[in-house]
Amino acid sequence: MNFDNLFNFDEVNDVLKQDRDTEKKEIGDRVTVLDYSSCTHLNGQELDSEQDEEMQFNMVTYFIVIETHQKHIYNTYFKQDRQDLIIANPLTNKLYRVNSGHVMLK
Repeated sequence: MNFDNLFNFDEVNDVLKQDRDTEKKEIGDRVTVLDYSSCTHLNGQELDSEQDEEMQFNMVTYFIVIETHQKHIYNTYFKQDRQDLIIANPLTNKLYRVNSGHVMLK
């Protein structure tokens, strides 16, 4: 079965843009992740929901912005995301790349 024409991707992207946080993030800011679709490990490896439990939706877990203005492009099946932030979990020191619109200031 062909699912390529099932969705209008322009409409999907419009909805996704509405759920982004447009606040500017700076180095040292505390953030929580709103949308994990653009988030990867620092090396670009996709997250694994079983191995990366800290990356599951949890408003208690926060991250620190350690780099801004990055230009990594993350290709998903549906779209490309610019991963312009590097965030760190202060408890585990693990680093992640993410689109700044997908995190919110805490």
